[in-house]
Amino acid sequence: MFIIDKVDGDNVSLGQFDISGSKYTPEGEVTKNGSSLKCGQHDGLVELATICALCNDSSLDYNEAKGIYEKVGEATETALSCLVEKMNVFNTEVRGLSKVERANACCSVIKQLMKKEFTLEFSRDRKSMSVYCSPAKSGKAPVGNKMFIKGAPEGVIDRCAYVRVGTTRVPLTGVVKDHLLSVIKEWGTGRDTLRCLALATCDTPLRRDEMNLEDATKFIDYETDLTFVGCVGMLDPPRKEVIGAIELCRAAGIRVIMITGDNKGTAVAICRRIGIFSEDEDVTSKAFTGREFDDLAPYDQKLAVKKACCFARVEPAHKSKIVEILQSFDEITAMTGDGVNDAPALKKAEIGIAMGSGTAVAKSASEMVLADDNFSSIVSAVEEGRAIYNNMKQFIRYLISSNVGEVV
Repeated sequence: MFIIDKVDGDNVSLGQFDISGSKYTPEGEVTKNGSSLKCGQHDGLVELATICALCNDSSLDYNEAKGIYEKVGEATETALSCLVEKMNVFNTEVRGLSKVERANACCSVIKQLMKKEFTLEFSRDRKSMSVYCSPAKSGKAPVGNKMFIKGAPEGVIDRCAYVRVGTTRVPLTGVVKDHLLSVIKEWGTGRDTLRCLALATCDTPLRRDEMNLEDATKFIDYETDLTFVGCVGMLDPPRKEVIGAIELCRAAGIRVIMITGDNKGTAVAICRRIGIFSEDEDVTSKAFTGREFDDLAPYDQKLAVKKACCFARVEPAHKSKIVEILQSFDEITAMTGDGVNDAPALKKAEIGIAMGSGTAVAKSASEMVLADDNFSSIVSAVEEGRAIYNNMKQFIRYLISSNVGEVV
């Protein structure tokens, strides 16, 4: 993650921090340049943790039967909750707590300082979500009502007019904005291919009675004049067996297309890591964002689907449309997904495949559920299916040949 340490004209100095630990266990260390630090000593990190805890509908839970920490809600948001627990910006005493109590100890402290009034839900057009909060206590709580925003960096930063430096805010210039986006792009397309989220605040939001909460198209108008606070990057590495599974698919005549909500740079970098694209392959006509796909003429959209193997920043309608175009080529489509928004495409495909950890809606719309959430299991299922089909053909040939002999 990073926050802004200093802005001097068009020169910006970033404070970059590394967080140890993996999965959802709330144990890890925050370090800067290899040295551990207390996050509560940095005003920017305190505000960043506040946004992660409040602009969040998920939480951690300790499963006593399995002996592990698990997510409650969406995976990315749960990762942010886990980050807050590791940062422990208010130095909460956690050593004497049980594992059940430890799961959300630090997030609970922050939620006692600010009261969440309502949420402006995530939408695909603005690529962000926000919460409207008011102070619940005096003391460490921010003064006045605030909106906390998280979302796709390019979308959030476009709506920012300021950047937070310590406890002050500084106007966001074009040069500083380009520098922030370049660092985020490097994180997303580098060796680790981090999934990045920008965090921001609206220090002087409209009053609740001035907002039309029934019309989601108005939400973007309320998330303006923002102050950029920082960015977090999460590592979600592909499973080791995926590379071999994709090679098997290619050998079996199956084309793998990755459809994701991540930005294009990160999506292409992941495709290179797992073997969908080679390292030096030109992806000009093989990777599209949802908006780029929409801008194409209908005929060009068909050509794009015929050639492309990567679609990024997509909306639910794009998934269904891609399935429809593939079916127009007489292709047999198998669609994977885990969310409510994936359900229409899962239902439309010849074979809908839901993740075992996915939503009930996705599972009910699918023909198959992956209990282990593993892509290679699909390849194994195809292999078994083809073996059964070949055995059926051989048995039918045998029956025909022997029965014809008996008739003659």
